Order: sequence, then structure tokens, then C-alpha cells
Amino acid sequence: MKVNRLCFILPADFNEIAPLGYPPVEKPVKKEGKKHPYRDCGAHFVGFIGDSLRRFYGSRCLLHCANPRRQQSSVFHDLEGVQMSEKVGGDNPRIFSYAELYIGSKGFCQDEILGSGGFGRVYKAVLPSDGTVVAVKCLAEKGERFEKTFAAELVAVAHLRHRNLVRLRGWCVHEDQLLLVYDYMPNRSLDRVLFRRPENTGAPPLNWDRRRKIVRGLAAALFYLHEQLETQIIHRDVKTSNVMLDSQYNARLGDFGLARWLEHELEYQIRTPATKRHQFRLVDTTRIGGTIGYLPPESFQKRSVATTKSDVFSFGVVVLEVVSGRRAVDLTFPDEQIILLDWIRRLSDEDKLLQAGDSQLIDGSYKLADMERFLHIGLLCTLHNPLLRPNMKWVVEVLSGNISGKLPTLPSFESHPLYISLSSSSNTSGSKSTASSRLSTATATTSSVNITVSFASSDYVTATEETIYETAEFGVNGSNLSTSSSRRPTNFFMVDTPREIPFKELIVATDNFAESRRVAELDFGTAYQGFLDNRHHILVKRLGMTKCPALRTRFSSELQNLARLRHRNLVQLRGWCTEQGEMLVVYDYSANQLLSHLLFHHNNITGSSILQWRHRYNIIKSLASAILYLHEEWDEQVIHRNITSSAIILDPDMNPRLSSFALAEFLTRNDHGHHAATNKNKSVRGIFGYMSPEYIESGEATAMADVYSFGVVVLEVVSGYMAADFRQPEVLLVKRVHNFETRKRPFEELVDIRLKEEYNTEEFLRLTKLGIACTRSDPKLRPTIRQIVSILDGNDKSFMEEWQRKEGSEEWKERNACSLSLVRRIHALGLH
Repeated sequence: MKVNRLCFILPADFNEIAPLGYPPVEKPVKKEGKKHPYRDCGAHFVGFIGDSLRRFYGSRCLLHCANPRRQQSSVFHDLEGVQMSEKVGGDNPRIFSYAELYIGSKGFCQDEILGSGGFGRVYKAVLPSDGTVVAVKCLAEKGERFEKTFAAELVAVAHLRHRNLVRLRGWCVHEDQLLLVYDYMPNRSLDRVLFRRPENTGAPPLNWDRRRKIVRGLAAALFYLHEQLETQIIHRDVKTSNVMLDSQYNARLGDFGLARWLEHELEYQIRTPATKRHQFRLVDTTRIGGTIGYLPPESFQKRSVATTKSDVFSFGVVVLEVVSGRRAVDLTFPDEQIILLDWIRRLSDEDKLLQAGDSQLIDGSYKLADMERFLHIGLLCTLHNPLLRPNMKWVVEVLSGNISGKLPTLPSFESHPLYISLSSSSNTSGSKSTASSRLSTATATTSSVNITVSFASSDYVTATEETIYETAEFGVNGSNLSTSSSRRPTNFFMVDTPREIPFKELIVATDNFAESRRVAELDFGTAYQGFLDNRHHILVKRLGMTKCPALRTRFSSELQNLARLRHRNLVQLRGWCTEQGEMLVVYDYSANQLLSHLLFHHNNITGSSILQWRHRYNIIKSLASAILYLHEEWDEQVIHRNITSSAIILDPDMNPRLSSFALAEFLTRNDHGHHAATNKNKSVRGIFGYMSPEYIESGEATAMADVYSFGVVVLEVVSGYMAADFRQPEVLLVKRVHNFETRKRPFEELVDIRLKEEYNTEEFLRLTKLGIACTRSDPKLRPTIRQIVSILDGNDKSFMEEWQRKEGSEEWKERNACSLSLVRRIHALGLH
């Protein structure tokens, strides 16, 4: 028998995929006694192959079922007896009834108020259905402005999935009220904790470790909004009162009422169905959105455009607040210290930056260099010229320690205009008691425009209490805004979430699963493309009969997992279907082809072209970004366990989307930020050639196992060779590369010959070294995915010495004994 490529997936137990009518395979009884750790490690694999091949020829029920018998439509329950629509939709925002929110908040009792802002109040509520504690944000109906704010916040956060964003649970429209339901944050907002005084509350001040953790979390949230979604989201109201704190003092950014969307302006622009559906495009705006003290200077111009640098400025102010323990605008201080930014800028010019540190912090509880570094970052983010401010990706890298060395030098702020210059009609400039009236007129100065923002009330207390959302062109009295109330149908606000799609719609969309619509053979099924409702381009993965227990498990897992994730480089779930005895998963589709097809089946693709080097490098960078999101930036740590070149779908612009989540495992985070596996039944499941040595041995899903698989994909992209190719004298790509390294052969001999030397040499060497580092046999010698992202951004100094240590041949063979044994046994079976 001759095969081009052997890829198989290992179940937990052999009887997991036994077809109907076949008895389960009995597990051999293990004899007690001491064994060599690698002895007979291939027997498990070979036994599986033998049994699988026999069953394959004896039954049509394995994986692909030819002409499946049509059955009556019925409700699909997974192996745990849970209906699929309930399981998949469990984490999606839903419509709440007014009654359950009314009962849960004790009739919106005053005692349950958590806070209030410019658009309404927030109440604590206990849902009567299951006792879940939530926060209910009530927006009083006050015309088109409030309705647009509600719609903006609803659409903005409905699909966001990040560990540092407040999760939206749902919404409610009741008569003249609009209500949003969020996760409850036990430690309330950052401003309440940061600015509380021990003499008033008896609670200790926020310690330095928690402050640093909060800043990092907020930076990660903004990076996600700016660069890791299909459409870029600009928050426009980043401030301490919108940074919520969970039970472990993790920062969670909330309040998206002023959010604006942009299409990404990156080198490889992404055009997705989501973008086409919502048409989020930035337009010039004359509205000032945000809060005095956090608003960037450019936002005071008459025709200002919101950009990511606006959020960077606000973030910088928050950093300065966190380090100093002071509000952005505080009228209890003398004139020269009321505006926090201007005061710290003066301290910087006088080389007294550390004087801005919070005096409540205990000496010795923090490093002076650490505090100075945070203040430095805050000042860089608040530079007057938005073009000189860093982006959030750089900030995240610096805060993570992946960019070492000195930070960019701060300029002299004497040449900078004041953020706010105070003026008064009275001569009471020296008294704190008159600070309120002195700030009744505040002039925000930019390089080209001076705009005076007047507050009607003289008892204005702090910037965190009032939100400015008016037109600068017509003043701030709001006279130009419509206050008329229009009756709105209760189903006006719709959130597009994954749904159960009727089988007949998929028949129409795919031309009855015509051969011309077949895209590829994926893990556990065949993929077809089509158009749903003649509008949405979709990819339908057809798995087969619902009676196969293994497939039912994979089907349930993939739906549940994908519905909970959101990243621009992950496939997006649109729905599913379980009618007619089949299991079908439906994705949004903007793909051109699979990465594996471009790399390995080049000659078989009509009209195909060589995958250019710039696309290859971008694919690896984007894939690393997606894995970073899975490993570190979601509420749970996601171990993909199936990162392969055939799991990466490319759109027409060669932007990748990672798919194939059937094997993914979710690890919950405990109170200390570590991870505990929810699945105690460890088993080896994956594609041969991509599985790490320690994973084959233990079956334990770890982040380092995913890093290994990522490294194999990197080597495939660089060389154009498959991870495992039984047509080659050296089957395993990692072994071929290891031989190159041990024999000190030039890495240039590994480059894909089809590139014809048209590649960036520096990037090629970086990827090759990175691929080797990621595929070290010892997981302790592999970089983390965050370090990988930094390296791919060009920070080659991040390569540590242990990652460049060469593995001896004997050490490598010992750790890879299982894989090598399997290769020999497959050859012995006559597969070549």
C-alpha cells in the first residue's frame, strides 16, 4: 500500500470509535514491575492503526459515511444529555426579562446601587433563576443619543472574549428603559480602590504588585481591541472608573458606550463577513467623546478623528494615576498640582520623577526602578503629538519584559503646551476652597486650536464624575441634540450569535453538497463552501452520522469551544445542524485554501502560485498572535492540541485563521493564576508529526505541547516539507532539521527551493532558529508563546541561551523514542 501522507488522530480508548456491531476492544492487562520509560511506547499506536484499518475495511461508519441513511429530524443531545442549543449558547449574550432583573435587584432598590454615571445607574442583582450575581446598567430613555449609546455598547461587547474585558451577559428593553447585564465585579471599579483613604475606610492602600497587574491587564485589553479583532475598536473612554476589578483584582475594562469602530489599516488588510455585516467604518466626527483629564489634546479640535492613539493617551493617564495614587484632575491640590499630567511633566523636567509616587506605598514593597519605568511609560503614552505615542502592542511587550534595555528618552516638556491651563475671573488663586470656581473655565490648548470648555456648575468636583459627550462645534449645552423620544420595537436590538441552521438551508447553500463546492478534507470531515441566504459566505464541515460516539464528542466540543472565542485569526462559528442524522458545523468563510495545500500540493492546484515569503512570515506572526490569545488572553487557558498546517485556513489576502478545535482542552485558572486541568482523563490525541515527545508519553495537554506543534508548522513554512512524509528517507521533519543542526550544515539549505532565493535572509534565519527552539525535545528549553510573538516582531535579543543550546543525538533519540518506534513499525506494515 502506498500513501502520500499518514495523519491519524488517537482516541482515549480504542472502543471509542468502534462501529456498531463491533465489540469494544479490550485493554491489555498491565503487569506490575519496573519498565524502561520508553519501552513498548509504540505498541499503543500500532495497535490502534491495526484495529482502525481492520474496522475501516469492515465498516463504512468510520469518520466518513458514504450515502448516510436519512433519518427524521430530532433534537441533538451530546453524550452528557445536554441539548446542543443550550450548551453552545450558554455563554452568548441573551435577552433578559424585566421581571427577573427587577426581582434580582429588589425592585432596583437604592441599597443595590453600585455606581452612577452620565448615562444612568448600575445595580447589583441576584438572578432568581440560578442565583448568579450580575451588574445591571440602567440607561434612562432620553432620545436618540442614549439609544445610539446603548446600541453601540451592545454591539461592541456582545462578541468580545478577553480575560481583561467585562463580559456582557445580555440586555433588556422595557418601555422607556434600556438595560445591560454584565458580570458582577466584587471589587468594583479601580477608582474606588485606588483613591480610597485608609483613615476613612480602614482598608489598606492598593499594593504595588496589584497595581502593576492592573496596568498590564488594561494594556492587554486595549491591545486586543486595537489589533486582535476583525474590526478595530477604539474605546474612547478609558479611565479608572471604567476599569473594573474582579475577585482577584484582575483589571476588566468596561463601559463601551463611546466606542468607535475602524477597519484595520494593516499591511494585509482583513475583509471578513463580520466587517461586511456591520459596516463599521470611521468617519470624521465633531463630537468630543470621553472625560476631561483623560481626553487627548487633539480631541478638542473642532473636527477631530478618533484613533487608537486617543486610547493610548487615556491609558497613559491611568498609568500615572495608578503610580501616584492621585486623580487625573483633583481640586483639593494647589493650582500647579490640580492637573496630574502637567504636574508629573514638570517633575520629569526637574529630574524628580519619583516624587510622583504614591506616598501610601510602603517603602521596600516596590523597586524604585520599576516605579520610574511605569511613570516613564505613562509619559510616553501621553505625549502631545499622537504620532509620537507608542502603540498598545509595544506597551504590552514592554510591560511583559520582552523588550529590555532603556526606554525611549522623554522630551523636555517645557516646549509642550499645558494639557489644561487654568484661568479665573477672581483673584482667589491661592485658596483650595475656591478651586471649584477656578476650574469653572478650563482651556484645553493644542498646537493649532484653543477651545474653552465651560462647566455650567461651580460645584464641579472631579473629572471622574462628569462625562463630556457633546458637540464642540455648538458648545456643550446640547441644544443641537435631539431629545425627542421615539417608540422603538422591542426586537430592535439584535446580536448575531451562533444558531441552529435548518438542513434545507445548507442544501441550498452548498448545491446539495456538490463536488464543485467541496473545499478540502479536514479532520473528522469534508468541508464545503456556499452562501447562506445568498449573503453570508460560509464553510460547512460535514462530519457524518450522529451515532458514532467519538464524532459526537468532537462535534460537541468544537461547537462549544469555538462559540466562546473571538480573535481575528480564529475561524468564527456561525451555526450548526444535526438534522437528517448528520453533524454539520458552519463557519464564516472568507478563505482561499488551506496552508497545507499551498505548501505541499502546489502542483495539484490549478492556477496556483508560489506562497511568497512575505505571506509566509505574516502567516506565522498571525498564527502566533492567535495562540497567544488562546494561552494567555482568555478567561480560561485553551490548549488547541491540533495546530497543523491543514488546520490553518487562508483568505484571499493570505491572512490565516486557525480552525479545527475538536481536540481543544480548556484549563481553568485558579486563584493564583495557575491552571488546573478540568479533564482528568489524559489521552494522546493529535496528528502524528506535530505532537511533542512529552505529550505522546503523558497525554497531558500543556501550552508547551502547542508551542512544539507551532514550531513544526514554522519549519514546514520555511522548508516546504511535510511534518511527516513517508515518501522521504527521513520521515520526520524535526529529525531532518535536527540532523542539519548537529552536522552544522548551513540553514540556507533548508529553505523551500520554490522560493528561488526570493526571501528575506534575516527573517528566514529568525524563523528557522525559532522553529528549532520551539521543537526542542525538552519542553523547558522552548520559549513561551508571548516570547515567540516578541521574537517575530524583530526582538532577536529575546533569544535566550538555553533555547540555542544544541541537543545531542542520543538525548534527542531517547526523548523521541516513541515517534521513531512508530515510524519503524509503520514501515514494517508496508506503508511507504
